[in-house]
Amino acid sequence: MEWIEMVGVRQFDEDEMIATALDVFWRKGLHDATMQDLAAATGVQRGSLYNAYGDKEAIFLRAFDQYAAQFLDAAGSALAQGDTSARLRDFFDMIIVNMTNGTPQRGCLTTRTALDAAISSADVRQRVLDVLTRLEQLVGKAISAAPNRRSTADANRLARVIVTFTRGLAVMERAGYSRKQLRESATTFIDAVIGDA
Repeated sequence: MEWIEMVGVRQFDEDEMIATALDVFWRKGLHDATMQDLAAATGVQRGSLYNAYGDKEAIFLRAFDQYAAQFLDAAGSALAQGDTSARLRDFFDMIIVNMTNGTPQRGCLTTRTALDAAISSADVRQRVLDVLTRLEQLVGKAISAAPNRRSTADANRLARVIVTFTRGLAVMERAGYSRKQLRESATTFIDAVIGDA
């Protein structure tokens, strides 16, 4: 990444820098990533990063917000078509592909951050909660809008169970489950919770 430092003027591509920082946080986690890691990956000097953002957490929050917007948009698209089973199959496939991309596989950023929440700031914990809450809302809306629709109350309760199960998949991915095994688990889960509804 090319950049030129001028006093008081940000001379780097912020979108590119945040996208690169997101990759660092995704691989290392908020607490293990350092400002030196961010500087090395982005090509922006630590001093310039501090001047532009204040601290590592501020960079993380920007990167996490970018991730959350893209993730929720992808989830909404996956949940848009078909009956409840089809919507959930597409949704779980998107979730599984998201966490198993990369070499080595990068896992789930939201779950990784949630597990660090005990040592994170209130802002970080709130961002994680917001993403999970918005994900529940998307799933609930998709279930209640499906052709074989459920009541809104039932859809919302089921949505919470579904989002909880996605966190379990994220842990199993970290434990070494393959993409195929995760998909098999998701299929079994869908069959169990949807049944003949």
